[in-house]
Amino acid sequence: MTSTEPAPVMRSAWVPRTPADAFAIFTDEIGAWWPLPSHGLFGSEAGGLAFRNGLLVEYATDGRETTWGEVVDWDPPNRFAITWHPGQPSDDASHVTVSFEAADGGTQVIIRHDGWEAFGEDALARRRTYAGPNAWGSVLDHYSDATEPHVAPLDLAQLGAAYDAFFDEADHGEFVAPTDGGWDADQVIAHVALNDAAMVAVCQALVHGTPLRFENIVCQDRAVLANWIQSAGDRATLIDRGRAAARQVQAALRRLSAEQLDTSVDCHLLHDGAVMLDDARPWQAVAVQVQAAMHLPAHIEQLQKLRPV
Repeated sequence: MTSTEPAPVMRSAWVPRTPADAFAIFTDEIGAWWPLPSHGLFGSEAGGLAFRNGLLVEYATDGRETTWGEVVDWDPPNRFAITWHPGQPSDDASHVTVSFEAADGGTQVIIRHDGWEAFGEDALARRRTYAGPNAWGSVLDHYSDATEPHVAPLDLAQLGAAYDAFFDEADHGEFVAPTDGGWDADQVIAHVALNDAAMVAVCQALVHGTPLRFENIVCQDRAVLANWIQSAGDRATLIDRGRAAARQVQAALRRLSAEQLDTSVDCHLLHDGAVMLDDARPWQAVAVQVQAAMHLPAHIEQLQKLRPV
């Protein structure tokens, strides 16, 4: 680095996890802890953030997507590096490296953000947006919170089993076209993933204290479902994305405090065009109990009815 090049932005945090666990939480669960309402591009409509096929992609609850960067180094559990251009073209990018080093029975996570010289006269101004308050330090605070063990961890065994049963059914084999005008198998799988995106948005709102409402109207829109299916390209990828969304939902729920889980959330839920719920309910009851006992089993049954006789 010459004297005329802006210095890298460096931030670090110690977390009580092994490097392997710290790396997995940072990457596999990034959509559950990253402060998307304040540090994302879709605001309150943000439904997740995920590494996909060498890209870091943010997606909205209506399936819109935007790429934040391209992975240029992936060496778990030691580090990963990525070009960085949220909301900008790929040729307008800086560079971020995240390292994971064993330290004091846990892991020191180090973020190095450099490549500012690519912005010419705007280099210092660009750097300032990541060096000042509410920048990388704030992001690391949310990540650190996600790595902390909970005193009374939320029991998600039933919910996890329901997701496993749903995706096992999706993986099972061939499906026939519906004869009643209902959804086909791909639409069912896409709906579950987009419903999960809406659930992540509520979890984020609970953490950030922003306005919250849970509804499933958008994730039943056939045009929205079609765009999500087209983006995936094939059923195997569609299922993989669904599994990833389910993991993010569960990680987002585990992050919530007992008070947040008991918070009443306005819900407007439809099923087959009829209003199933239009009331405020404790979030845990909706996101865990209703999801595990009603929502996922109903869609398992849908898939089963689409199997050839």
